[in-house]
Amino acid sequence: MVRKTRESIVTFLIFLFIVALIGGLFLSVFSFFYYLNQKKEYEKSLTSLEKKITTLNERINRLENFIGPNSTMDKLISISGFLSNTTVDLERIVEEIYDDPTTGYIRLFVMGQENVWVTFRKNETIYFSRELKPGLAPYKFYYFKSPAVQTEYSLEIPRDCTIVIGKPGLVSFLVYGVGTRYHPTKIVTWKDAKISNLEADLSLYIPK
Repeated sequence: MVRKTRESIVTFLIFLFIVALIGGLFLSVFSFFYYLNQKKEYEKSLTSLEKKITTLNERINRLENFIGPNSTMDKLISISGFLSNTTVDLERIVEEIYDDPTTGYIRLFVMGQENVWVTFRKNETIYFSRELKPGLAPYKFYYFKSPAVQTEYSLEIPRDCTIVIGKPGLVSFLVYGVGTRYHPTKIVTWKDAKISNLEADLSLYIPK
């Protein structure tokens, strides 16, 4: 009886050992295939990430080539600035050349070495207010008829407007009267800080 019991225990232990061996082998195989699957997924993710990094680097390089020194954008900005300056210069040249005797306008000449602030207004409306540098200002202030050729330097003002001068005695008014090609027809240096009525104070001739 005791011998049979021992044989049963040994058989049970052998059975457990075989079951454990089979279970361990199964787990090892499962772990191996799980590892292979995870490695494959990792390699796929790594490959995808490398592609994204490569694409990003290419985009960065293209962007640097587009906006860096001597790039397309840099050249476009330079061309834009050149065209802008050229346009302004051309408008000023056109304004200087154009002179219609059927219109009446005045120009300003700032004497001395200091900038002078000048404002043209009528009641609450301001037509011009700017600091002018010494010398002949590029603007023409038309008090009679609109010019046929208009630039950014062509400014229309009421004939009875008020002019405020920041530094009295430093601004001369060059009057280009109506109906004559001998310009300017009059030069007036105003000693006060204000011209109350342009037409009356400068005795402008304006056809009725």
